[in-house]
Amino acid sequence: NMRSLAPDELEWFIGAHYSFLGHHYPRGLAHRGFTRLRDIDHEADKCFVLFAADKRPLAGVYVLAPDPNDDDQNLYLSNFWYTDAAADLTVLLRHVLELHPHEAAHCPLFTASADQVRDLSAAFEPLAFQLEQAHKLIFDLADLPPVGMPVVLEAWTLEADDLFTDVYEAAEQTKPSDRRWAYFKRHRGKFTPDLWFIARETLDQDPIGYAFFGLHHREGVYLEGIDGSYYITVVGVLAQYRGSTQMLRRLLLTSMQELASRSPLGRIETVLSEADPKLIHIFESLGFAASETYPTFVKIPL
Repeated sequence: NMRSLAPDELEWFIGAHYSFLGHHYPRGLAHRGFTRLRDIDHEADKCFVLFAADKRPLAGVYVLAPDPNDDDQNLYLSNFWYTDAAADLTVLLRHVLELHPHEAAHCPLFTASADQVRDLSAAFEPLAFQLEQAHKLIFDLADLPPVGMPVVLEAWTLEADDLFTDVYEAAEQTKPSDRRWAYFKRHRGKFTPDLWFIARETLDQDPIGYAFFGLHHREGVYLEGIDGSYYITVVGVLAQYRGSTQMLRRLLLTSMQELASRSPLGRIETVLSEADPKLIHIFESLGFAASETYPTFVKIPL
């Protein structure tokens, strides 16, 4: 039996999460957090609990689900816990994922210990989640270094979609499925064609790589203009250029210059996986600063 909570159960739910994390005073922390909530009814609706036949609570999770009419179709999971077995959390998560249509699901683990992350893998892996070590990087466009030798950028058009797919495939050595390509386009919100680029050395040469960006939004308002906020969906160069970082640096700097021309006081944020430490190093060498590092379970279209 799975259901969302009644408002008077919310403080207990928060305490169960703190207890799962091993806090020494979970009830006190839960009460403090509960008294700071503005809309208890709304928050309770987002909390789901799996109960045994004898009404014992077995597992819980807080779900931030996308509105079916929004461009952003990412679902976020947090405040999870289970009392006996990770398999109970798997059952609950499966129900939640089926209940809320989504393109991708994320469970960042900001406060879980290494042992807890290992234990939680038993709950998430049966549902095809991948465990990654995420690095969030931020760059202020006012601090853009000299570009040096720019490349030529070409923005996406409907007629060029096949070309963009071919460039991505040549760079990553894999063809994206239709679902994955659609997810890239609305990675965190509406698709912005003039922020998707392929790059060439000169106009008459073949493409050398790609850089796909998007606009952050807050409460449905996209953050653009002089202080716009951008994210990088994916970026890469063709396989023959992977032996040197020069081409990728030129591609990144040129595209960053394009964003700076739109938003001179703006910023770029990206989240990179520790599985590609070379890419992280390139970003940091360009001036991106790490704001936080954390493990996360992710499930995105293949």
